[in-house]
Amino acid sequence: MTIMKQAWMITRQDFRNNPYVMLWTLLFIMYLGVTMSFVVSMQLGDSAALNPAADFVMLVLIPFLGFIYNRRAFKYLQEDSYTHMLAFLRILPIPVSAVIISRIQQAVLAFIVNSVLFFILLFTLSGTLRVYAGTGFFVSFALTWVGYGMLIQAIYIHLEFLKKGKAYFWLSLVIMLVCGIIAMAVRIYGVNLVSTTAYFSKEWQLLSPVMWGALAAGAIGMFVSYRMTLRRLMKRDLA
Repeated sequence: MTIMKQAWMITRQDFRNNPYVMLWTLLFIMYLGVTMSFVVSMQLGDSAALNPAADFVMLVLIPFLGFIYNRRAFKYLQEDSYTHMLAFLRILPIPVSAVIISRIQQAVLAFIVNSVLFFILLFTLSGTLRVYAGTGFFVSFALTWVGYGMLIQAIYIHLEFLKKGKAYFWLSLVIMLVCGIIAMAVRIYGVNLVSTTAYFSKEWQLLSPVMWGALAAGAIGMFVSYRMTLRRLMKRDLA
């Protein structure tokens, strides 16, 4: 059996063990979409768009679209659930590479499903974006941010496999702090990331260089995360 098939078996079993996981995930994504639609109160191309709040919230929230919100995701701090899962899988005749690829598969599936719901809500409820919400703009804008989300999700995957619950929590806060610093830094230079990505999506649509660059960065990030995680996870002490 190939590694990809073994990984898919793990992914399917995870969904079978959590039959309502997608319901809770979609409800949470609906909450994020509604929240974000109120934050993105900007006028594209106008100086009023330079509020860093929208950038910060997008930078923080978009990677969360790559999570499936099961019990393990909510209990990682109290129970160190990711480490316990790895310890259990290690005693099974399953290659480490299949376990990591399964997590990447789940992230990709989550991005596909969650992004559709999130961006539909964002475009529907945010009047300023709805004005430009042609199909090309919608897809380009969404894929631009999904590419970014995949890049940061690759970091989260690396941390999930290699850090205990508390360390994972604090490093997640560091990532959010970095997002805040980036949002403030680009604001100082008179740039707004949401407005800029919206501009490129409006002008270039599916030919947007920002969109393709973000998707390439996300794919490369996932590959690098896989290679680095595989190398270090095989040596990690799960005791």
